[in-house]
Amino acid sequence: MAGLLRVKVGTARANNDVPSQMRRLLTRWGLLVVIALVVVGGVLVSISRRQEQALSAVEQLLSKGEVSAAIREVGAFQREYPADGRAIALRARILLKVGRPREAAQLFEQHGAATAVDLHAWAKSYLLQSQWSLAAPILNRSLQLDPKNPDVLYELMVCNTRIGRLKEALALADRLAQLPTHEVLGHLYLATIHNDLKNEEQAVLEFGKVLQLDPELRGLSISPEEFLSAYGGTLVSLGRSDEAVGLLKRSLAKRTTLDAAVSLGQALLQLGETREAVTHWELAVKLDPQSHQARESLADIALREGHAQAALEWLQPLEESAKLGPATAFLLQRIYHRLGNTEKAGLWQARTAQLRRKRDVESAVDRLQIEAPHSYWAQIIRAYRFAEGENWSEAEVLLQQIRDTESPEAFVQQFRQSVKTHGALPPLETIPIRLF
Repeated sequence: MAGLLRVKVGTARANNDVPSQMRRLLTRWGLLVVIALVVVGGVLVSISRRQEQALSAVEQLLSKGEVSAAIREVGAFQREYPADGRAIALRARILLKVGRPREAAQLFEQHGAATAVDLHAWAKSYLLQSQWSLAAPILNRSLQLDPKNPDVLYELMVCNTRIGRLKEALALADRLAQLPTHEVLGHLYLATIHNDLKNEEQAVLEFGKVLQLDPELRGLSISPEEFLSAYGGTLVSLGRSDEAVGLLKRSLAKRTTLDAAVSLGQALLQLGETREAVTHWELAVKLDPQSHQARESLADIALREGHAQAALEWLQPLEESAKLGPATAFLLQRIYHRLGNTEKAGLWQARTAQLRRKRDVESAVDRLQIEAPHSYWAQIIRAYRFAEGENWSEAEVLLQQIRDTESPEAFVQQFRQSVKTHGALPPLETIPIRLF
């Protein structure tokens, strides 16, 4: 019995040892797994740290303008990690830096951008190609990530201005004016956009704030003479010539420019100083022999003084101009009538009527873009303006965003075909103005 008991007890102890052995075995394997994980984790951390250091070095080289070294380093990195998103974005930014925005845009389009810096670079790749509609939404996203970035605010403001979203541009200029050290530029852009919106009174207030903040005009994005000319010209449009004269003379003292000379002539005429006005218009003609405003003003004065032949001589260089306006055509009609040339007077009467029709259409078009910038016809017109400037890619993008009715107007059909083929545009005066 004792022997049996010993056997049974021994067997029980042996059986009890099995879980203990397994526990020891599992513990040993567990330790090995933990050690392996620690080793692998350490390797991964080391690799990640090495990658971060390598890409940060490329970032630094790029920020210092050492483009060749940046190209070399990012190339070496991509040979080992060809699919790394940050490296691809850096390559795109390098392409942008060396003046290859189309290729940079293609990389961003294929792989996207994660950071505010990369988004900004992506938008710039479109800006450099004048593709405002493609840049705007990316700049919007970049601004969400970095709301006080003055460069992004400015570039988005420019985009919105170019694609006719003037009220949105105005809000961005206001945000820029609230940033420390950017107040002067912000108020300058507010003045410019208010002028575009025909809010001349408000534009004058903003111009005044610029001059108050920066009396020496050292912090502008335009030259001091350009600023003074724009400010003075706006005052002349409002009939406030007594305030404009000093600004315009100050502008001309800095540098003689066409716009300042023409505007000063208009201001002086409003103040009754005709001879001095004539002097400045003659200066404008010397600066630009095709200056319509100066020649028209000189011809008008000559005709008023009874010198019809002299008036004709002022206007004859403009008779074949593509930029001829109805006021100049009407003046030519009056001159030929005064000279007794009824045939020529009749021809210019018909031309005046034609140009007035064209001007009426252009005025309605401009008004529509201000009052209803998101309407169907405002978008068509915006695309038309880009096509006029041979920015076909921007016109195409805008047209792709516009949904036609089931049977679009003939003008729109012709225009779409013109953009597709980069061909001659239908005349703007044939646009069905009655629809808006």
